[in-house]
Amino acid sequence: MKFVRCFAIVLPIAFAVFGCDRGGPTRVVAPPSPSASVEVAEAHWVIDKAALDGAVRQAAASPLVARAIRLVPGPRLTPFFQDALRAVGRTSDGTQVGVTILPYMVGDDSTHATFISYIEGGATQVVDIGELIAGRKPTPSETGFYPTQFLGQLVWVKDGGAPDGIAEAGPSHLSPERINWSKFSRCLFEGAPNACMSGSDAASAIAPEVPRIRVIGCAVGIAGLAIACAADALKS
Repeated sequence: MKFVRCFAIVLPIAFAVFGCDRGGPTRVVAPPSPSASVEVAEAHWVIDKAALDGAVRQAAASPLVARAIRLVPGPRLTPFFQDALRAVGRTSDGTQVGVTILPYMVGDDSTHATFISYIEGGATQVVDIGELIAGRKPTPSETGFYPTQFLGQLVWVKDGGAPDGIAEAGPSHLSPERINWSKFSRCLFEGAPNACMSGSDAASAIAPEVPRIRVIGCAVGIAGLAIACAADALKS
């Protein structure tokens, strides 16, 4: 079964990141995000295949990611790393931040995805576990989801907090290696529409003659949001 419906929400980003003209803008001073409290100085998507593949391998091999996978209840997770994304950037205080988003299909359900995001900043590593359903409503057994608009599509995002019976991983919020539940992913999904619009408007004002500039600007705006959300997750 192809992992189609759920990944429709990420494909607009991937299309803009990897399908844009290489001569177009790929970096941005991120617009303020209502979903994150961190100011971003610069952010961009990693579009070099070798660099992206290396980051995906590193994230997937992380013991923290392996621990997160074991914590996720329910059916097995099938990786779809060919659709993984990575953003890197810098906050206003000079901190270098990176986030690699690893997508997984839940069981054999192409409408249900789990995103395990590996976030790095300074000496801290955080893994965020997020869930999303697209193309259908959650079933009665799929609790804790709420609807939201993401890039023009109605999706259902898993509410924050660890599942019943599972504590937040890590001894405290000060642990240099810890697992969060839905903090980064909720920030990204909820803030994406505004980040996309802000990026599109800024890019079209800067370079209106570039083909597909609004699509490119959308992707760049979401890159800034991803770094802001990642930096926020590192602090929380």
